[in-house]
Amino acid sequence: MILVTTPTGNTGSMVLQHLVEQGQDVRIFVRDPKKIPAHILEKVEVAIGSLLNDTEFTEALQGCDTLYFCVPQSNTQEDVNAYYEGFAKVAAKAIKNAGTKRVVYLSGGGKESGLQAGVATALHKGEDIINQSGASVRALRCPIFFESLLWQIAPLKKMGMFFLPIDGNYKSPQVAAKDIASKAVEFLIDNSWTGVEGVAVHGAADISHNDIAVQLSELAGKPIRFQQVSREDYVKTLLGHHSTEAFANSLTDMFVAIEKGLYNTEPRTQSSTTPTTIKEWLTENLVSKIN
Repeated sequence: MILVTTPTGNTGSMVLQHLVEQGQDVRIFVRDPKKIPAHILEKVEVAIGSLLNDTEFTEALQGCDTLYFCVPQSNTQEDVNAYYEGFAKVAAKAIKNAGTKRVVYLSGGGKESGLQAGVATALHKGEDIINQSGASVRALRCPIFFESLLWQIAPLKKMGMFFLPIDGNYKSPQVAAKDIASKAVEFLIDNSWTGVEGVAVHGAADISHNDIAVQLSELAGKPIRFQQVSREDYVKTLLGHHSTEAFANSLTDMFVAIEKGLYNTEPRTQSSTTPTTIKEWLTENLVSKIN
């Protein structure tokens, strides 16, 4: 049996759907099962509890050989590293207690870069803790999600612009959440792997934000422009969207680190290249929202 955490999240919900569609034996660990679609809920076991309660987490893992573990997203942390480490420590304890054999962990790209990369560094700290749980681990080292563009809907709609603290011409990996979910499912349904490894998930191609602006302009039928902003201005924008100062600085640090080569330590390979292009993703998820 496979235990899925964050089954209502960006990747967790897709992981859950794929597993159910493939007829896998699945249990979800969730606070409120009412948030799960009824047609999914009727096909899975449900364990109710908190990812920060090691007793509840251990009970949820009983009888499960494999775990999909993702730290819940939040923009309200007062200490970002401590937030990820806290969830990972509870998970590692539960994994040991339950004797779980395999863990697929959603991490971030650039773990071996040595850069202080904010949220990405916090994900890496969580990975280190999970790696000490005694289970075999596949840590999915992902770049920024295409879905981060959804936070830019308002300026895209009002001004035809979007903003980040990164050079508009800098090309780096970006990936669709659904491709990360597909990669996670590959490992979750394969019970033959062992050991502890990081697995790069790079998206279809390296792309710049100016490239995205060109693609979006063509698809939306109106001019769209990307604008690089200062670190200070981006932090102020995040604070205006009810983020804590700690989170705002941590997320901004990640974008700054990307331009310093955060993702260069994990070379693109055929297996790390996933199918969804930025054009496909924009067409399916963003164009109709900004017109």
